Amino acid sequence: MDWLKEIVFWHWWILAGMLLILELTSPVFFFLWLGFSAAAVGFLLLVFPQIPIQAQLALFGILSVVAILAWRKYREVHPPSSD
Repeated sequence: MDWLKEIVFWHWWILAGMLLILELTSPVFFFLWLGFSAAAVGFLLLVFPQIPIQAQLALFGILSVVAILAWRKYREVHPPSSD
């Protein structure tokens, strides 16, 4: 588990890519927001490489929840049209 001590930005980008690929199998736009959140944490880690793993995980969790809630709020205001 020593690799957890040295998580770098590209680890988050790989996770983001895997989540976005997983989204292709799911029609509910859930993994999309998790993937975007992982990519955002990876970008922040690229800019600020000294962010501790605990802060990275907390940031990922917060960004994920905010993104999913924002998407749900958007879908309430703009429901999909059914033909």
